Amino acid sequence: MPDVIQLFKNTVEWQGWGYNALTISFIATAVFTVIEGWGFWMQNLSIWRNKSGESISVVLFIYFGCLFTTVIVYGYYIKSMAAIFNGMLGFLHLPILFGLWKYKGFTKLEIGCLCAFPAMIPAMIFLPWKDLLMISMLFGSIIPLAMQLYEMWRAKSAGVVDARFIGVLIISTVFWVVYAFAIQNWVMEVIYPLTLVILILIFLLRFRYARPSEYRKKNISRKG
Repeated sequence: MPDVIQLFKNTVEWQGWGYNALTISFIATAVFTVIEGWGFWMQNLSIWRNKSGESISVVLFIYFGCLFTTVIVYGYYIKSMAAIFNGMLGFLHLPILFGLWKYKGFTKLEIGCLCAFPAMIPAMIFLPWKDLLMISMLFGSIIPLAMQLYEMWRAKSAGVVDARFIGVLIISTVFWVVYAFAIQNWVMEVIYPLTLVILILIFLLRFRYARPSEYRKKNISRKG
């Protein structure tokens, strides 16, 4: 326990705590992390309640689960409490992936990704190019997001993709877009706007391919 306390005392947020941009951005990041966590949990409930993984990209959740977990390691390296806290979202991917395996099953490609993507974590631990690795992994996240878009378009179905989950990601990404341009980080200025565009397209397809029964339920609830 003393080691954990010392870890947090060594973070830039702890040492720079006060009425300043660093503290405000940390609080905002923490709030959005909690909101994102709620979104992931809603997606998890949609899978388990419907007993289906229809139209959900397994690769997306494998990649993001590994990416978030890797962010914990990166946060430790850069002494960032915000990054460590945000990386904890990786653990919320476990029940989602278990639900997808149970109700949808994994293809050979997805099993291959499940074996390969966790290599991000030891790579971040043992390789010296931490910043370059993080940038590469963030750029890499564009592909799984595009696969989720393709999955819905190909199936012409929203399946059990949860609108609250996608909505939360959009709101969170808007924050990161503003933050990227505020600090003038060219990598983030490229990654997050691209991510935002893909998420908006996924959100639009979510409603474009929603089942008629969903609309009937909404109309019934309004009448009630």
